[in-house]
Amino acid sequence: MPRTDAAAPALRIGHEVEREVEPEAVVPEVVPHRAPAASRTRSPPGSWRLFGPALLVWAAAAFAVVNPGTGRWIAVAAIGAGALMIALAVIAAGAGVAAGARSAGGTEHGATRATGTSGTPLRAEAHRSVGASEEHGAAETAGRVLAGREAGGRSAVGRRRGARGSTRGFAMAGWAARTALRHGAVLCAALALLGASIDSGEWARADPRLAGAAAEQRELRLDVVLRGFPRSQPAEFGGERGWVAAAVPTPRGEVPIVLWLSAETEIESSADTETERGSEAVNESSAGAVNGSSAGGRASWAPGTRLIVHGVAVPLEPGAAAAYGVRVGSARGEPASGCLDGVVADVGTAAADLRGGLREAAAQVPGAELVPGLAVGDTALVGAPLELRMQQSSLTHLVAVSGANCALVTGAAIWLAGLLGAGRRLRIALAGMMLAGFVFVVGPDASVQRAAVMGAVVLASGFGGRRAVALPALGAAMLLMLLTEPWQALQPGFALSVAATAGILLLVPEIVRLLRRVAPVPRWIVLPVAVALSAQLACGPLLLLLQPGIPAVGVLANVLAGPAVPLGTGLGLIALLALPISPTLGEEAVAVAGLPARWISATAEVTAQLPLARWPWPDGWAGALLLAFVELALLAAWSFAAHRIRLPEDRAAGRVPWRGWRQLSTRGRAVVAVLLCAAAGTFSGPVLVAPAVARIGTPSDWFVVACDVGQGDAILLRDPDRPAEVMLVDTGDDPALLRICLDRFGVTRIALLVLTHDDRDHVGALSEVIHTVEAALVAPDNREDGGSRPVLAQLRAAGVPHRTGETGLRGGGTGLGWEVLAPAPGAVPADSNAASLVLRVEAGGALVMLLADTGEDEQRALRAGGADLSAAVVKIAHHGSRDQDPVLAGAIGAELALVSVGAGNGYGHPAAAALAAFARVGARPLRTDRHGSLAISGSPGELRAWAERTSASSPETAAP
Repeated sequence: MPRTDAAAPALRIGHEVEREVEPEAVVPEVVPHRAPAASRTRSPPGSWRLFGPALLVWAAAAFAVVNPGTGRWIAVAAIGAGALMIALAVIAAGAGVAAGARSAGGTEHGATRATGTSGTPLRAEAHRSVGASEEHGAAETAGRVLAGREAGGRSAVGRRRGARGSTRGFAMAGWAARTALRHGAVLCAALALLGASIDSGEWARADPRLAGAAAEQRELRLDVVLRGFPRSQPAEFGGERGWVAAAVPTPRGEVPIVLWLSAETEIESSADTETERGSEAVNESSAGAVNGSSAGGRASWAPGTRLIVHGVAVPLEPGAAAAYGVRVGSARGEPASGCLDGVVADVGTAAADLRGGLREAAAQVPGAELVPGLAVGDTALVGAPLELRMQQSSLTHLVAVSGANCALVTGAAIWLAGLLGAGRRLRIALAGMMLAGFVFVVGPDASVQRAAVMGAVVLASGFGGRRAVALPALGAAMLLMLLTEPWQALQPGFALSVAATAGILLLVPEIVRLLRRVAPVPRWIVLPVAVALSAQLACGPLLLLLQPGIPAVGVLANVLAGPAVPLGTGLGLIALLALPISPTLGEEAVAVAGLPARWISATAEVTAQLPLARWPWPDGWAGALLLAFVELALLAAWSFAAHRIRLPEDRAAGRVPWRGWRQLSTRGRAVVAVLLCAAAGTFSGPVLVAPAVARIGTPSDWFVVACDVGQGDAILLRDPDRPAEVMLVDTGDDPALLRICLDRFGVTRIALLVLTHDDRDHVGALSEVIHTVEAALVAPDNREDGGSRPVLAQLRAAGVPHRTGETGLRGGGTGLGWEVLAPAPGAVPADSNAASLVLRVEAGGALVMLLADTGEDEQRALRAGGADLSAAVVKIAHHGSRDQDPVLAGAIGAELALVSVGAGNGYGHPAAAALAAFARVGARPLRTDRHGSLAISGSPGELRAWAERTSASSPETAAP
């Protein structure tokens, strides 16, 4: 028994030593892996490996294109950083190998020390020692042997642990280096390519002869190649403005330019012999005859068309997509210089003919002006009023080729090929061919290429449903576009396209699940709502940089117009292809396509005029960052509430079977509440509180208001006792500013609209109020503009009755009466300013003189006419220009002189002499550029002036 007790400790200790000596003999327990339920919502591994570098490349491109010369340094830094990462990875890998070899040697040495002299393991030797003590009675000898071997084994284990620690450290360093290389390789390579692309582009743009001629404003003879279809848009009140993207081949490479076209541009339709006009030739690569379809003039221009252009180049900002804008004086066609160029030009000409045919057919169908825009992005038929309504309702993307159009074309091709039994590869090939053809017909400029790429990304990711593809595809698309054309980085279209696509990919799946949880409806019903909402949320902050206010009706308008878009686009494309083959069939297709087009137009008209259609919000970067904060706070609150982001106590709580996550902890609910309150408080400030405070501070007893509409006129008049009857004299040129003024003073209906003359700064915002106008008074014709007056056509189209003003014409009623003092009946003034209507209005018992844009000659004639010119308030003529009759101020004898003028205008308005003339007779000048909108109330002798904002001189103490 004593011997057995002595042996037991030895066996126990032997087992412990054995586990230390042979760790590989221990078999770990295999535990089945169960992925957490929340892992379904996490981004798959590697999703950000391309998207993250793409965002950094975007930022680098935006910085480099506005800071010329930095592209090469970005490339050098990227190459250096890549080389450093590779070197560190190689060093770490070598050190890891060496450490592993040393560890293996140390383990073998320790194992030898832990055995007996004959190579027998310690446990076996201990057993022999115990056996020897039983046979010879030498138990003490066995104890000493066991103690010595145990001490040696412990020492060997310590050395092996140190070796393993060193190996683990080198392994961690190697892993860190490999990870940095794996993630940084894409970034460094992309930045190097970006820097090289920017540097080569800047070198081409700095062509010395082109730059020198532009700096001296000399007329140039340019051989250019068009890179898109001409874009033209009728001006709202006469004339036409057009432009087309082009490139100038130079010895350094192609220089991107934009050709500015006007009504004075001479388009030659034949290749006459080039006559020297004393202009400088930038390159000499052109040849003789015109391509086959130039007989159609500008309408036949297409991508690939070569032109000889005479004009003056204007250097643009460094970050602009084009290096120069060229004011074209004349242009004529050139033949293609090679077989491939000839094929491209012929195909482009065919595409131009298709577009022209569709445009002509749509012009003959009432209400079909949107059909060319829906089909191929041609908005030449869209008038300014409809364009404004579509902008206000966030529908402009429907007539500008976007990713939705490209997705529709490719989706239809895939669906049709699937019906015909085509395989997956054939369907993809057919979709690619359809997309390429669509892009060429629409025009392969940067915006169309961007739309095609983004449409392919949305389709490939299944509207974000394939999470493993979504972000990598978007990142690859961004890198492709930025490396091809880095100057896109600062284009609003690029930012909006990326933001909308990212919003669709990231938010649509979650919004669809949320909506279907609230209302169990089919996915095809909630998908359009989710797409519109996600795109609106993603683009909202960026849109504030382009236009003021939040388009609250944007989601509603897009959902209502959504079903009509595929019909309009599809029928428009059918008409495009059918018109050359069967004009009758094509015209019928256009007529049918006009039905969904009219639905979209009606949607824009109705939603843009809904109450609270656009919420007030600060514009510019401050407003964009404020709205982004609100959206991020709401997103964070939802993430906490849905357990996408979990606090430690909520993470430990886990899930309840069949019921999902447990209720949020107290701290989790507090975090959600704080985020929601922060978002609600920040949002309600500009939308609710600020307008309410402004309305409370606005006087309600005003009889005349000078709206701050920039460099233009917009004057409101009324009788305070009859506030619903409002007279508006001119509209200014900024619809948004006019709307702000009307909303501030509670004007919803215009009893009489007076358009003193047809200059844009007086009638440019007519479309904003035309549907609320009951009657209009307009100026007579003038010799400069003739009888063709688009403003009259716009009034007729809106059904607004109007008549021409002349001396002696009176109107109005009790409390608000008016009389026209000039021009004389039957007169045909020389220009629009001379044709200005001069009115004397009685509003609320006070007389107001409105001098429009008359000059000194017209004012002298007015004074010589003998009419009573006295008034308590006068609106100084022509924004306070120098062209004034100095005696007229005394004849009027006003107490207050209003000057409607824009801040920082380039005309020097108002002139000090004009203000001094009224100040000398006791009139106090009040300026909208300093005070904002001005409201006058009270009675003659006790007039009160209210200003929207204060300045160095208050309204009561205003001085010239």
